[in-house]
Amino acid sequence: MIHSIKNIIRDSLGFLPLKLRFPKRFFDQLSQLQKGQWQSSEHIEVYQTAQLKALVDHAYRNVPYYTELFKQAHIQPSDIQTLKDLPKIPILTKDLIRNNFDKLRAVNFSDKDVIILKTSGTTGKPLKILYDKKKDYFNFDPFIWRFFSSVGCSLSDRLASLADWRLPLNKISEFNRYRNRLFLSSYRLNPQTAVKYFQAMKKFNVKFLEGYPSSIELFSRYLVGEGMCCSNGLIKGIIVHSEQFSDYQRHLIEKFWGCPCFNWYGMEERAVLGYECEKHEGLHLCTDFGITEFIPNHDLPMYDSIVVTSLTNWAMPLIRYETGDVGRLLDKSCSCGRNFPLFELIGGRIKNFVIAKDGSQIPVTNVDIPGATDHVIQFQFVQTEIGKLVLKVQKNDLFSNNDLEKIRQILCKKFGTNMDVDIQYTEKLSHIQSHKTPLLIQNL
Repeated sequence: MIHSIKNIIRDSLGFLPLKLRFPKRFFDQLSQLQKGQWQSSEHIEVYQTAQLKALVDHAYRNVPYYTELFKQAHIQPSDIQTLKDLPKIPILTKDLIRNNFDKLRAVNFSDKDVIILKTSGTTGKPLKILYDKKKDYFNFDPFIWRFFSSVGCSLSDRLASLADWRLPLNKISEFNRYRNRLFLSSYRLNPQTAVKYFQAMKKFNVKFLEGYPSSIELFSRYLVGEGMCCSNGLIKGIIVHSEQFSDYQRHLIEKFWGCPCFNWYGMEERAVLGYECEKHEGLHLCTDFGITEFIPNHDLPMYDSIVVTSLTNWAMPLIRYETGDVGRLLDKSCSCGRNFPLFELIGGRIKNFVIAKDGSQIPVTNVDIPGATDHVIQFQFVQTEIGKLVLKVQKNDLFSNNDLEKIRQILCKKFGTNMDVDIQYTEKLSHIQSHKTPLLIQNL
């Protein structure tokens, strides 16, 4: 009963104009961010330095963990004067957060001042973070909406979201008027519901679709299989996030929907943000959102570990937080004119690499089977032993021995004799938490 009343109140607020629906500080910050993305690199570095010094001083004074850490490391806040001084502070790992959760909380933030963020815990170890409630805006983050606007999505555009949404059993989809969003659950995705999702998108005049790449790929494949056709102009763009986005997925999705895809890199901890702009030349690293270090990775000498310092969260400061992600900066600028550096994410998490017989670590983005997926609903690699892979294939009714041979030829060209691949057929692929379907399950 109480839940129903809350829904009624929420939907009623959805009829309010945008200017009245969200706090003034949201629009003020969004306006500042829109201007800030065109600032010079020098101006951005000055901003980062000022924010870092203020954050470090706050952490030393108000966060017991950092007070103790600085004393143990024999450093003072005054020792951090430039971005180059940041490595003086020891790295913060996920285990350190788990073991020092209470000490990492700022003493000047009460329970009513924070929200709790929980990660999906793909390593099997969930992580909990406290975040400044004033920065949440009911999930309408100004930084995210700056990205959305850069790809043509305005606050007034209606979005459909295909992700980890648990809807009432009697509902296929749910429209949230307050957030101007149509929720579609990846838990219920099958050929029949895919058609209903598609019809709901038309009914509610959705202009952008966002969600997990694996879910949107499967959604698109189901619609093709059901004989659905998407005319150009039905939606303006597709925003993907939370998983590694492969070239074969981009090609398949863009071909069906007739509009461009835009990749977005972030994390539940809200410590780093990267996005693909309208030029599609790489991921922009939002240097006004956080400070990101690319530190040489000894296990992966060609790539760097991503370590971040959040500039937006003073409730539980994450200073030099080891994300577990791997990537590298690109030695080029984007033609869009923004001075945010470009980078690429190499296979997402470190475990998104397959290990060959000779010890080579191959990014999972190199392990797809383009050109051999016409009659494949979805596929997934599983590795439990070095030099061996299992390719699980969810096939459709048109799959034949010709498709199987084509897959074998592609894999042979990629691996030669450096990897044994066992192809298995399956009705259902493995999910990780949040119902994501990764391209690779690695259990070495």
